[in-house]
Amino acid sequence: MKKIALPKDVSYILQTLNQHGFEAYIVGGCVRDSLLGIAPKDWDITTSAKPEETKKLFTHTFDTGIQHGTITVVRNHENYEITTYRIEGEYEDCRRPDYVEFTSDLKEDLLRRDFTMNAIAYHPEEGFQDPFSGQMDIQNKTIRGVGEPAKRFQEDALRMLRCIRFGVQLGFVVEPETKVALSENVALIQKISVERIKDELEKTWISTHMESLPLLWESGLLEQVDGYLCQKVLENPNLLEQLQKAPKHPHFRWALVLQNYDQKALKSICKGLKFDNDGTKVISTMALLSQQDLPTKPYEMRQLLSKYGDIVDKIITLQEILRPESTFSTSRTVYETILADGDCLTLKQLEVDGQALMDMGIPKGKQIGQMLNHLLDLVHQNPEWNTKEQLEQIVTAVGEDIILP
Repeated sequence: MKKIALPKDVSYILQTLNQHGFEAYIVGGCVRDSLLGIAPKDWDITTSAKPEETKKLFTHTFDTGIQHGTITVVRNHENYEITTYRIEGEYEDCRRPDYVEFTSDLKEDLLRRDFTMNAIAYHPEEGFQDPFSGQMDIQNKTIRGVGEPAKRFQEDALRMLRCIRFGVQLGFVVEPETKVALSENVALIQKISVERIKDELEKTWISTHMESLPLLWESGLLEQVDGYLCQKVLENPNLLEQLQKAPKHPHFRWALVLQNYDQKALKSICKGLKFDNDGTKVISTMALLSQQDLPTKPYEMRQLLSKYGDIVDKIITLQEILRPESTFSTSRTVYETILADGDCLTLKQLEVDGQALMDMGIPKGKQIGQMLNHLLDLVHQNPEWNTKEQLEQIVTAVGEDIILP
């Protein structure tokens, strides 16, 4: 029998529940990942104990979703979610069950889960509880809905995006019945919040097996998420190859997906998907400048770095993917030289500041900003001028009454 190496704290939790007469197993993603040779990020536990019974057995717990049977046990600063076996009622909103009913039957609990590969429980002494042949599906690299796939998608419509995301993450193939159920229920995705949709899309973009990605639009699901996004994706026949080459970082992958948007439309979709302001700025800048020629001269590169900071490094990397015939190689050499030399790029790095200018007699107000920007431009042209003495000489020479451009 294949064994899963459990952390000591997980073994302790299982043993504690067992010693008090309760069943307990690790379940879900941690079992799947262990079978795939992937280190689990979380260790979830399912048990026949009711939440209040579980809480009495451990000294440090807190309620995570106790109305749905879940509490969290804290051991050595790590959190472990423990959920009571449960049966779920109807899903009127394609998101949450109308009610949850606790059960003593592990199989009934596993039946409510999304895919067979996530419906496997494991105990170090009993081995695997696998009523839906999830181990075989993992071995065959197959994604299969538990029981009736259509019902699983109707219970929680986000499972359709999860289905595609697992395929792209793991290189698995969606089996025919599950694929049909997905295509027939795509309209239900509109009942899911944009935050959850954005999170699943992002996990999909940063995955590895892009050969599995076309199901996202071939199923009609992406059209239901955002018709214009689907149109733009279909207009780019090289997207899969580009994504495959890009670093596994959301900014890179989103910039590639949205590369054919104009700036107004790009910012609109970012707002619609609830990106934060910083994410929107980075992605829109990357998408815009990746299509433009980058500086190959130090002065212009310093100006670009002054305006965009470390986004420039990302833009150069994108150019390597999108425009291999461009001057990205020269731009990167210039960029790296500037950083290695520690050149002044921003007002904060100038060896004089506003207070120093006021001490020299320049009146507080607009002229301070004008003078500082003038000095920064000169230093961009001549990095060696960034000394207090040199800059003060320039200020004196310019004179406080001259209106700078």
